[in-house]
Amino acid sequence: MIAIPRLVPGRSLFAASGQIWATMRAEIVMQWRRWGLWVAFACATGLLLLLTIQAATYLLHLPPNSIYVRQHYTPEDLDNLMVYDTGMYGSIFFGLVVALLVVDRVGRDRSLGMFELQRATPQGYAPYVLGKFLGNYVAVLVPTLLVYLLCALISLVLGWPLMLLLKLMQAFVLVFVPSSLAAVGLTLLLASFLPLRVVQVGFSLLWLYFNTGLGRYGFGASIFNPSGLYVYPVFFPLTTLMPTVYPNFKTSMQLALLNIAVLLLTAIVALFLTYGSLAFQRHREEEA
Repeated sequence: MIAIPRLVPGRSLFAASGQIWATMRAEIVMQWRRWGLWVAFACATGLLLLLTIQAATYLLHLPPNSIYVRQHYTPEDLDNLMVYDTGMYGSIFFGLVVALLVVDRVGRDRSLGMFELQRATPQGYAPYVLGKFLGNYVAVLVPTLLVYLLCALISLVLGWPLMLLLKLMQAFVLVFVPSSLAAVGLTLLLASFLPLRVVQVGFSLLWLYFNTGLGRYGFGASIFNPSGLYVYPVFFPLTTLMPTVYPNFKTSMQLALLNIAVLLLTAIVALFLTYGSLAFQRHREEEA
């Protein structure tokens, strides 16, 4: 009798990297094949383009009685105002879209029996969680980056300087990337142990709380704020500070960098907790 050897993935770093890449690729392909992703991005893109065109047109042709004329805003100040406008709405719209597009991925795998399959293979939850996080994040990050570039290009066509494109890309890296990383990490964590609808509604309300004036009533102005509240005044300063809905609010370079670091750390901690949640559920099911 001939024994047929079983070939299974090893547990080396190379094998783990291959498992992570395979999970990433599967998530990217599945996300990009969803018509709902493109519909959601089309709606958010349309809103952001309308707001960007409106702001770009107004700031290029300021009326004499405009507050920006009275306060002697320089061309650089107006560039920064454009970054504020596009970046703020982009964070609200696409941060929410990104999280809602990712929220069902863990539940989908559970319903398809992927967790049972994992128990029968050497692939652990660590490569699975990391691959799922990175795959979903890349799948939604690329379209968002293209939308930011489109907004910048439309502004250039309307007459804004090339510097606006560079500043908007800087805002994308400093504000949207950390906040969206935290959003995706928290969404996957909550979806690993809470019902889907609870996460969808709860996270949407939490995101709007942090990104709108409602945050002034509590935790919104904390160092966890994902809207760029600490970052914009430091990296895109104005001659005259714009009033905020947060009383006694102050920021600095140290606080801006701390805000970015806290958001990145939130994403990392959420990944570890997601791994712990799935591993605990697996252990409890095996003992049942």
